[in-house]
Amino acid sequence: MPYIDHKYRNNLSNYRYSGVDKSLVSRYVLSKYWSWLVTFFPLTVAPNLITLSGLICILFNILTLLYYAPDLGPCPQWVHLTFALGLWVYQSLDAIDGKQARRTGTSGPLGELFDHGLGSFYLSTWEEYHTGTLYLSYFSGPVEGILAIIAIHIISGIYGAEVWLTHIDSLSILPAVAADALPPFLAQLQINEAFLLFGAVGLSANTFASSINVYRAAVANHRPILPALAGLVPFFSASVTAYMWLHASPTIVTDHLIPFALYIGCSFGYQVGLIIVAHVTEAPFPFVNLMMVPLIIGCVNANLPIIANIQPFFTGAKEAPFLWVAFAFSLVHYLHFAISVINDLCDYFDINCLTIKHKKEQNGGTKKVEKKE
Repeated sequence: MPYIDHKYRNNLSNYRYSGVDKSLVSRYVLSKYWSWLVTFFPLTVAPNLITLSGLICILFNILTLLYYAPDLGPCPQWVHLTFALGLWVYQSLDAIDGKQARRTGTSGPLGELFDHGLGSFYLSTWEEYHTGTLYLSYFSGPVEGILAIIAIHIISGIYGAEVWLTHIDSLSILPAVAADALPPFLAQLQINEAFLLFGAVGLSANTFASSINVYRAAVANHRPILPALAGLVPFFSASVTAYMWLHASPTIVTDHLIPFALYIGCSFGYQVGLIIVAHVTEAPFPFVNLMMVPLIIGCVNANLPIIANIQPFFTGAKEAPFLWVAFAFSLVHYLHFAISVINDLCDYFDINCLTIKHKKEQNGGTKKVEKKE
């Protein structure tokens, strides 16, 4: 079965990108830098090639980390600095691929999938599906979130990763009066725990803001509200299932975190890709997918002592092969999805993925091509 249903295929021609960026950092600080940076790319360079180049930087960072710290333990401090640089390059290229698309007249659903499918988050994609607009809040993941991670890696590269184990009330930069005024539960938090708490608060705030936007769009378009809000169920159910698995099998965190993280990353990436395809084709929202199967199996297996009062079929060292198989399954399935959809979009619009097939005309348009049924 094709990922783009034939009865929705012609809706690709109706797609128009819409975005709202409320980020103060991108508006008043980075926008001029991005506008300057994009001018270094010739009009013959495809936007998707820019997007892919940014992704390659992240892959290089991951491979470097796995080489020097295969157990995700301590690594040379300079590795953190390369992560900071790689993330900066990725963010820069991710920000200008849309500008390049407008310069070359190549905006379209393929760019939506290629750009947001590689660098978007579930909540923003779910919100865009129901509102028709990609909203970036005052503190968004693609801008402030990445900048915060860059800052973390720079600090780790200078002072060492152990700096994040410091308790907040022990920070030398914090005045004694301010440290004494902190509530005990905050004062005793390690910096890394404080960041996790901050991230949880940020996720809750973004979830609330996205839900409000979806609610308003549903009311404005006279659509039922509950089915739209139900789109959050796959995200939170998968998150809870993953937590229950980790809680019942803590050795995953200490011994097998890499295959677990890779599997979860591919799974969520695939789900986001499905939502984007549904958005650009005006197809029904994808609530379920095969990527959830290994997650459910792993969670049920780890919790068998509670569910059925029997021991798990695989645990500890025996859980590692299952996790690597789950990752391999998710990666192959994700790549099949990506290649199939990209080929389908290229065929429909008579375009290439990583090169510009039709040059921009003098009047600002592009060469008109007949859409295939």
